[in-house]
Amino acid sequence: MFEDNDFVCRHMQLTKADIIKIIRDKNINSFEDLQDETDVATICGSCVADIEEILEEEIAKREA
Repeated sequence: MFEDNDFVCRHMQLTKADIIKIIRDKNINSFEDLQDETDVATICGSCVADIEEILEEEIAKREA
């Protein structure tokens, strides 16, 4: 998977760490909410699966 400093969404220049911080800080619960906040996956969409996986992991951690 990605390291914290690896770009997940290259078009928006967001790393895994950036995405996790936004998910946690804004209490994001859905992919659509994350897109509204960051515009991830709105240009080419190649990062959708990776971002969904990161989001699911963070939601699971929150609920644990």
